[in-house]
Amino acid sequence: MRVSEKIDPWLIIHMLISGAICFGIILILDGFGAPWRLTEWIVKSYGSLGVFIFEEARNGYYLIRLGLIYLPAGFLGGFYLGYKVKERLKVNMVFPSAIGFILFLLYLIAVGYQIAGMEHVLKGILIPLFTSIGGSYLGGYTLNWHVEEKPKEERISLIFEK
Repeated sequence: MRVSEKIDPWLIIHMLISGAICFGIILILDGFGAPWRLTEWIVKSYGSLGVFIFEEARNGYYLIRLGLIYLPAGFLGGFYLGYKVKERLKVNMVFPSAIGFILFLLYLIAVGYQIAGMEHVLKGILIPLFTSIGGSYLGGYTLNWHVEEKPKEERISLIFEK
């Protein structure tokens, strides 16, 4: 991007809207406790609720949480931005999930959630952020996979024609 180029205000507005979509989905799914309800239902139906005393089961619950909250939130935010914006997708797809996740962290801080220790920073911030960014790229390229496609190169054949 050149210095003389101006940033499109509609691009910023669409980024903020897609970030708000991402934040709203995270807030709704986390507020309703969707991953815990699903995991609890599965574990109770097998009669093994005590499995959560093991670290492996807690890690499995954490993966379910990533897949049911942060990935769809990033996907839907990126889906909206991919629908509205067609240029510079590789750069623009980072913003919906980053904006939404930062809003969610600000919300958590406002309600009194404390992050202490490196493990909590890794599991509470970095991995959900990267999962959300991955979902954003998946959502954005769902509509625009053909936009970034490279042109077909001419193939050289070793078959000689007579």
